[in-house]
Amino acid sequence: MKKATRDRLYTIDRAIRTILGIATWVVLALLVAAAFDTPIKQILKYAFFVCGSIWVLLVLCRIVLSPFVKSDEEEDFEQKVDYILQKRAEQPQKDYTPLRSLAPEQEDAIKEILSTLPSHRDKPSEINLAIVSRYLTALEQLGYADLSDRHHLRLWVQDVTGKRVPNSSQFNEAIPNTNRREVAKARDTLSKAVAGNENLSHTR
Repeated sequence: MKKATRDRLYTIDRAIRTILGIATWVVLALLVAAAFDTPIKQILKYAFFVCGSIWVLLVLCRIVLSPFVKSDEEEDFEQKVDYILQKRAEQPQKDYTPLRSLAPEQEDAIKEILSTLPSHRDKPSEINLAIVSRYLTALEQLGYADLSDRHHLRLWVQDVTGKRVPNSSQFNEAIPNTNRREVAKARDTLSKAVAGNENLSHTR
C-alpha cells in the first residue's frame, strides 16, 4: 500500500475515532433522557435509535480500517520507543551533522532554510515530512549531506527545525523523496543559498 493511501486511511480512522467519542456521549445522554417519562419521550427514543445506528456504523468502519492503520496502542508504543531512543542519543546527537564539505556560513544557510519550511498542515508543532524529505534528498543529491545514519538524522532534523518529527518508521520511509520535480526545486533553492554564502565567505 502506498504511503499516501496509508496516511489518508490513518486520517480517516482518527476522524472517525473523534466522531465516535462524541457519538458515544450523545447516545448515552439520549438513553438517559429517554428513560424519563416526558412529552418528548418518543422523539428521544427515535433520536437514540438513529444515533445508536450511527454509532454502530462508526464502530464497523473502525473495524474495517483496523488492518490498514496502526492502533492507539501501537502508536503509543512507538512514541515511547522513540522517546527512549532520543534520550539515549542526546549526548552524541550534539556532535552529529549530516552536512558535508560546507563552510560554517553555508551550513547555517541550509539550517535556516530547513527551519523555515512549512509545518504539517494539521499539526503546527510538527514538520511537514513530505517537504522536509524533499530538501534532505536534494542535499544528498548535491553532495552536501550524508543521510545514511537515519536515526541521528531524524534527531538532527528535530533539533534544527525545533519541531516534532514523525516516528522512525515514517521518517525512514519518506527518504529518499521520489517527487523529482519538487526535489529539483529544492536543489535549486539550496544551490543558490550555498553559492550565495560561498561568495560572501570569499569577500571576507
